[in-house]
Amino acid sequence: MILHFLKEDSLAALKTNVWANIKLYENKTNDWIYEYFDGESPFAEYKDPVSDFQMQYLKDGSHIGRTDVENSIQIYRAMMKITDTQAADERFWAGLCHGDFWDYMHNRWENIKVSGDMVSSLLWRYFYNTKNGIRRAMFRNTLSRLWWLGRLTYDENRNDPFELTRYWEEDFSTKMLILFSSNYMGNQTITRGLVSALMELERQEVTISGQKRELYYLASQYLNLYGGTHILDYYSENEIKEKVMHYIKKLSASSK
Repeated sequence: MILHFLKEDSLAALKTNVWANIKLYENKTNDWIYEYFDGESPFAEYKDPVSDFQMQYLKDGSHIGRTDVENSIQIYRAMMKITDTQAADERFWAGLCHGDFWDYMHNRWENIKVSGDMVSSLLWRYFYNTKNGIRRAMFRNTLSRLWWLGRLTYDENRNDPFELTRYWEEDFSTKMLILFSSNYMGNQTITRGLVSALMELERQEVTISGQKRELYYLASQYLNLYGGTHILDYYSENEIKEKVMHYIKKLSASSK
């Protein structure tokens, strides 16, 4: 499967003129992009082919979180060999959003109402909206975030290497929002330790004031605060897991 990225000048032209092209992003095809560049292709071939794969589309009754997670698994499995540096390149993901995966992008967002500024929404969906830094932008682009979720949670030592990825099936958007807002984002060891702890806490039916939905937020908040006085990168995955579990269990006990 050959993928295509946006040429540097093409990326700049599309990104600069998002406001003028807003309505065109509602089109079912991306023919307008070629017309915009007077029939010239704004894309270039990515040098390394990837395994063929199919993205799941949303249908009536689809569970958005589970569909996003399945697509995260598919896209990471196919693109596992690309480097973190390549995966941080806006040209790559913006190219896929505007080209090879235009149909998927249209399906994913056609019935999702925009909350707030439309230009801002298009920038983080189709490009890197770097208003709050490139790292957060990588975790908000529609396709980039799927790859990075797979990258941070994939564990080849488990029977199901994507067991931790599947934790995101429930409350996908909320968990991703917390993840890209966290100081530790981008660190596989910390992310896997955190999710391992949360999955074990759920298995043990640990809650805070009878609610389990707050566990992810509180655990992430704890790691952010703890990371302010300790270098989290020095800890192993299991040490992160133990620290999170100890903290949450202590909170749970005090909330009863």
